[in-house]
Amino acid sequence: MKNKVDSSTSPRRPAMQDSGFSFIELLVSVTIMAVMMAAAVVSYSNTNQRSRDARRQADVQTIRSALEICRSNTGIYPASIAGTVTCSDATVTLSATPTDPQTGNAYPYSRPTTTTYSLSCTLELAGSCSYTQP
Repeated sequence: MKNKVDSSTSPRRPAMQDSGFSFIELLVSVTIMAVMMAAAVVSYSNTNQRSRDARRQADVQTIRSALEICRSNTGIYPASIAGTVTCSDATVTLSATPTDPQTGNAYPYSRPTTTTYSLSCTLELAGSCSYTQP
């Protein structure tokens, strides 16, 4: 008769418990989250740049409108738009000149003659916006 080994008394290896995640599963999960976060940061950055560019273009349009009101009222464009847009007859057409939303600097303005001006802004995504009024 062969020796029978009683399985209830033989030493067994402890069974692995299935209560956790493996290292590979955790690594894959963290990698996927990192890729998603990178995409979100890039998207957020582009949204902010587009928003600032739209603000710059709107600011320049506001300044241009104030300049045209001066030209309509007095026949000449103001010499400076620092702080306010004030016509030569002391009429204020824009009480606070808008500034760049990112840097806080004034938009470049020049008046080569009393009847011409140049106004510009630098856009982050599309280059620049420049207006010259002859």
